[in-house]
Amino acid sequence: MRKWAVIFLLMGFWGYSQNWGIQIHPNNRKMAIFINGQQISSYRFSEVSELSEGLSYVAEGELYGYLNSDGRLLTPYRFAVASNFKNGFALVGDSVHQNILTRQLKPILPDIYVRVRSPKFGLILVQSHEGLWGAYDVNGSLKLPVIYSLPPYLVDKNRIIVKLADEYGLVDSDNNVLFNPTYQYISPKGYGYKSGTYLRLF
Repeated sequence: MRKWAVIFLLMGFWGYSQNWGIQIHPNNRKMAIFINGQQISSYRFSEVSELSEGLSYVAEGELYGYLNSDGRLLTPYRFAVASNFKNGFALVGDSVHQNILTRQLKPILPDIYVRVRSPKFGLILVQSHEGLWGAYDVNGSLKLPVIYSLPPYLVDKNRIIVKLADEYGLVDSDNNVLFNPTYQYISPKGYGYKSGTYLRLF
């Protein structure tokens, strides 16, 4: 019985993914959206992404917005950079700054960071205009101050390798120092290198 339930579940997902279709107009190369073979939009889009987590990013011209699986536009066309949703989040940006959108299409971060990385272990890495890195959690709280010279390396949520100026250290997700930044290098496997010696840190 369980086997059949899994098969029907997979068929349901497969069927859902087959409902969404895109056609390109042969004359002007504009795109239209079709659901279950029925056209639900005019040929007006310059780009349409695949449907991911019930949302798609689309463009009319140079800027992107998001619409739902019914083809209803949910945001203005205001993003210069857009991506598909994955695990409830999408990377977006204007011509200068990047941000992360929630599934409710709300930005998590202040619009001041030039580079942003998708959430990992509940943390979002950010880079300032000065080239320094820090991290926020997915609720928008600053967890690692934007002071690090390289993107923090997330071993896991409680072990994060950071580089402050020219030296490496280890902190947790609340920026509590586990090992002071006095190492010439710390490897993801837990070895710290200092003065010609490798020390096991974790």
